[in-house]
Amino acid sequence: MPFFDTHTHSEFSPDSKATVEGLLLRARECCAGGIAITDHLDLDAPRNPGLFEFSIAEQQRKIEEKARQIFPGGECKVLKGIEIGLQPESIPHSRDFISGFSFDQITASIHFVDGEDPYYGNYYEGKDFRHSYGRALELIYQTAREFGDFDIIGHFDYVARYAPYKVRDIRYADFPDELDAILRFLAQEGKALEINTKTYDTHVDHLQTLDTNILKRFRELGGEFVTLGSDSHSADRLMDKFGKFAAVCIECGFPYLTYFEKRKPQLYRP
Repeated sequence: MPFFDTHTHSEFSPDSKATVEGLLLRARECCAGGIAITDHLDLDAPRNPGLFEFSIAEQQRKIEEKARQIFPGGECKVLKGIEIGLQPESIPHSRDFISGFSFDQITASIHFVDGEDPYYGNYYEGKDFRHSYGRALELIYQTAREFGDFDIIGHFDYVARYAPYKVRDIRYADFPDELDAILRFLAQEGKALEINTKTYDTHVDHLQTLDTNILKRFRELGGEFVTLGSDSHSADRLMDKFGKFAAVCIECGFPYLTYFEKRKPQLYRP
């Protein structure tokens, strides 16, 4: 069965080179089963508070318009999504911002940790990897529980992408308690864990790897739903490495992958 890419960014994300039209044309080329457009909503961003705000109404109108044009027969599911960047202080603002809109899926992610974006490097100053990664994982758990209204936890290992340490992977053996808290919560609440294939590109001259023990532990704790997201900010990366990581999911006990439609999990066999 064709893959579903549950994490992509269009012109409504300020850091994206892709457009809604370009993503859908690429999905057609790839014979994708479905694609979710999940633009950034990171309210109160530390360096530029309004940078990651966009018109949800305009984004959804554009998605619907281009879906009708490019897939008139519904050959590919085009899903309306959003990626909400969570910070403790922005949760009420985020709830208000999305109220009144309907989505197929909501992804919750952490991009800022204690007022710093790891992308710029300042976050890591004066900390070792255990402090840096552990704090980010604690924040994922805290904000996910508090926000609640989401379907997928996105790129749980984002904090390691740009790290300066020798240890640049999130490993279960290093953070069993922090990861168990997240995984148990997702399993109990029927939410999905994302494998974000962008994470496993080269960052800071290091090819990050996925610790399969995390996936296996999620399954042990009763986790059912795993999604694949390319985190595409350019159309050429759509569904990047999906075959490789679908096989990893099967090996770790997940015979099905997941996408969300009208906020309901849909299973498909890769």
